[in-house]
Amino acid sequence: MSRYEVNSLLYRLKKDRVFRARFNADPDGALAGLDLTDGERAAFRARDMERINALGGYLHLVMSVPGMAAHVTHTEPE
Repeated sequence: MSRYEVNSLLYRLKKDRVFRARFNADPDGALAGLDLTDGERAAFRARDMERINALGGYLHLVMSVPGMAAHVTHTEPE
């Protein structure tokens, strides 16, 4: 797991509008060359912010990426 890379990517998605637009248009292209595991890539492609948080993404960053925090779902305990 590359916790640093996950959080660096979250920060870049938060701050860099051009990169965020590129990611939204072509996630695979935007993720190319980054030191991420296959699971991390899959979580970002799916915009699975709960999984990204579980993989080491800081909650503050996870929740503050424009347009991506809306994908976080909360389930009620059974």
